Amino acid sequence: MQVTEAFYEAAIVPELWGEALNKACEAWGAEGVILSSYPDCLSGYLHSDSTEEFCGRFVGEGWHKRDIRAVRGLAYVRKGREIVTDLDLFTADELNQLPFYRDFLASLGFRWFAGSLLTEGGGAQVVLSVHRRATRDPFLPGDLAHLKSDLPHIRRAARLASRVHRSYAEGLIGSLDQLNCGAVLIDWLGRVIRMNKTAETYLGDDLHVVLSRLRSPHRENNKNLQELLAVCTQPLIERKETSVTSALLHRANELPLVLQAYPIVRRAADVFQEACGLLLISDPNEDQLLDVTILQKIFQLTPSELRIASALVRGLDTQQIAHEQGIGAETVRYHLKSIFAKTGTRHQAQLVGLLSRFLQPPDRIQGFLQENGSSQPP
Repeated sequence: MQVTEAFYEAAIVPELWGEALNKACEAWGAEGVILSSYPDCLSGYLHSDSTEEFCGRFVGEGWHKRDIRAVRGLAYVRKGREIVTDLDLFTADELNQLPFYRDFLASLGFRWFAGSLLTEGGGAQVVLSVHRRATRDPFLPGDLAHLKSDLPHIRRAARLASRVHRSYAEGLIGSLDQLNCGAVLIDWLGRVIRMNKTAETYLGDDLHVVLSRLRSPHRENNKNLQELLAVCTQPLIERKETSVTSALLHRANELPLVLQAYPIVRRAADVFQEACGLLLISDPNEDQLLDVTILQKIFQLTPSELRIASALVRGLDTQQIAHEQGIGAETVRYHLKSIFAKTGTRHQAQLVGLLSRFLQPPDRIQGFLQENGSSQPP
């Protein structure tokens, strides 16, 4: 099978990318071929078998943040050069002295590369890089003839892969309408790619789309929203357990909306995926209830504490909870201190953000997302 045919096939069946890149190595006279997403390897990489260790150390040791070849190479191709090589970008002294060459590439036995920009979308660029070991000669114009003839087809395959992934992601949020769950696809620049019909019903006085970005006119709401969106646009490899994954969007005379951020991963993600995050929006007015069985098992909450936790998620304050449950406000505060201690939270907003992960029917939504390409919040 020709390299171009293998790329077109992999664009439709992502599991075939490894095979396609292995074929490209042989056809282009290289020891490795990699597809990466920049800046900072946002959504990872696809690679030939020979560059598995290369890619693992490239990201694991933080070289993706110091890849001077990518910085200079992308600037070079934007000036009209179709394919760039080391000899186009660096002097002989730089090739011997730059840490990227001296400390990283040399330790792996690699040195030479040729690269090209395939496609751009969602704030990221998909880059093709072809690699040779240090024992071989650099890529010269004659070496690049086959790659140059294949490149128009490789770019078409890359655009096809991007459309396939976008269609998949849009189908995912459309399906969430069936669960009465608002869903918004966010790209690497924090822009809204698409939102489902349920999410559109929440647009109004408290939530807007301005210049393709979600905004709230209320200062505190917008602060919480932007912190949540920042998690969506952060590379998955840099997300931490302490990252904000949920927030409340307060509304006048109504219970607050609950927002949750999910990274796009697994089958839905590779270097061609323009959407980097999925924002779910739910309304406590829709009679969603806490899964008290799971909460009790995980946090050892008492029945009284579970009742207060459920009331908090429904948007009630201390006085309202006391009135609803026929107890004193001091008793509510006493139980809240106990809940904070058991859940490791420090204030009500943080507690509600944690509890919102245990809403029903989001159990169904969690399962749906796990089956269809998004993970739970990190």
